[in-house]
Parts: sequence; C-alpha cells; structure tokens
Amino acid sequence: MTGSAETVAIVHPGKAGDLGEAAERLAGWAHAAGVPTPHLVPTTAEQPGTAQAREAVEAGADLVLSWGGDGTLNAIATGLLGSGTALGIIPGGTGNLLARNLGIPLDLDGAARVALTGQDRRIDVVEIGLGGSVMVSTVIAGMGLDASLIDAPEELKNAIGPAAYVANSVKLLTSESMRVAVAMDGGQPRWYTARSVLVANVGGLIAGLDVAPESDASDGLLHVIVLPLDRPLDWARTAAHLVRRRPRQDDSRIHLSGRSAWVVSQTTAPRQVDGDVVAEGRKLEARVRPGSLTVRVPGTSGG
Repeated sequence: MTGSAETVAIVHPGKAGDLGEAAERLAGWAHAAGVPTPHLVPTTAEQPGTAQAREAVEAGADLVLSWGGDGTLNAIATGLLGSGTALGIIPGGTGNLLARNLGIPLDLDGAARVALTGQDRRIDVVEIGLGGSVMVSTVIAGMGLDASLIDAPEELKNAIGPAAYVANSVKLLTSESMRVAVAMDGGQPRWYTARSVLVANVGGLIAGLDVAPESDASDGLLHVIVLPLDRPLDWARTAAHLVRRRPRQDDSRIHLSGRSAWVVSQTTAPRQVDGDVVAEGRKLEARVRPGSLTVRVPGTSGG
C-alpha cells in the first residue's frame, strides 16, 4: 500500500527538532518512497495531537503520521479511533512502546518507510477510566510501582533515554504493596496484595521485557497482570519470565483476561497510561475496543 496526497504528519517539535528540518526530512522520505510529501502540522502544549488528528480525518486524510513520543502517539490515536484513517508511526520518544510491539523499526528512516509504504493492520485499543476522565491506551496502563518507575524526570529521559527508567529504580526499595480488588467482565471482585497492577493491550516494554506475552494487539481482549513482588525471589523469578516472554502464571505473576476490567485499591496509588503519569487515584476501569485503530505496519516483505 502506498501513501496519497491526503497524508498529514503531526509532529512534536520537542521530539523532531527544528520544524523546517523536519519538513525537509519528510519530503526526503516521501520522495524515496515515491509518494506525495505529507503536510506537516505541529503539536502544541494546548493541542497535543487529538484535535489535529480529528481535523485531518475531517479533511479527508487517509494517512496520519505521528512523529513524537508515546504521549503524542496516544493523543493522535485518540483522534483517529473508529475513523479508518491509518496511523503511521515515526518513533521519536524514549519508550516507543507501540512501535516495539508492532515490529516497526525504531530508526527514523526505517520507520518512515513503513509508515509511508507498509500495510494497514486493525488493532485493539483499551479505554481507561480514571474516575472522572477517560483516556485511550494502545499499550499498557497501570497502578502502583510501574507508574513510580516511569515517573523519571523528562530531562533525564532526554539525556540518557530508556536508561532513565533504570536510574529511577531506586523506588523499588521504598515502594509499598497495595490491597487491590480486580473484577473481570462484571464478575465478582478478587482481592490481591500487589505492588503493581497492569492493564495491557500488548505487553512489550523496553529492555526485552514483556509483561503480557499472552496478549496480541488484535485479540479483542485486555489483559490484567497482578504483580505481588513481595520477596526478592519474586523479583528475580518474574523478571526471568518476562525477559523470556514465557506466558507463565504462579504466585509471582497473575494473569487475567477479558473484555472489561475494574481495578480498585484500598489506598491512593500512582497511575500511568502508556508511559504518561496521570493523577494518583484508587481506581482504573477498562474496556477493550476491538479493531478500532488502523496502524501502518511492516508488510510481509519487510515494509
């Protein structure tokens, strides 16, 4: 599949750099791919991408490129949901989690080639209710330790990239367990003691970790992962399983799946959605929207 004249590139200036140079790179990528040059639209602090994506859909765009980090991608995906307009990913952030999970190259040239000439795939997203607001998750949301670890200073992320999350891991030593209830598909809640509860669409993270190896972006399900992490043995055993991508369940990792989930903690806890830390709270509500987002991915010949 190729691009068209109706292609819009929504660009985060802080991730792509000088907009004039970004426009030149877009033109070069389009020329190499044999497609028209996309129209560049920057994000702003007030409009991080959702409004621009909706305007692109209304104007008839059949492809919208996201050039920025996971937060920008999330905002753009929100604006494209259910439209059928394809999302092309040019990963310019620290985690680039959806790109990793879909096999999209992390180098800009390779990613741009896929975005402009790859094939379209319909994937699920998960709507996350935070008690008064709703966000869209393409990868993973969570409550507890994961949100604490992700909350590294932006300056540190820009300076050392994914290693910022490792540098932030001193919080492992001071994190406390939560008493949390999880109900799947409207069923009876089950109580757990955990340091982290994750709601995953797909589970691949940085450093080769996969917290939900059972998941697939198009399986029509969301996956809840409860991590007690009470003992040093739990840390080691869980990490080993996640690196090996083994869909194993024991008392160090509990996996649940369904179309909706309700997670409530007895105490206020940090929360995150696709790597963006949101306000602390006691609740996460989630429901899957199967096949509601179209993403440009590598073709069978490599994109």
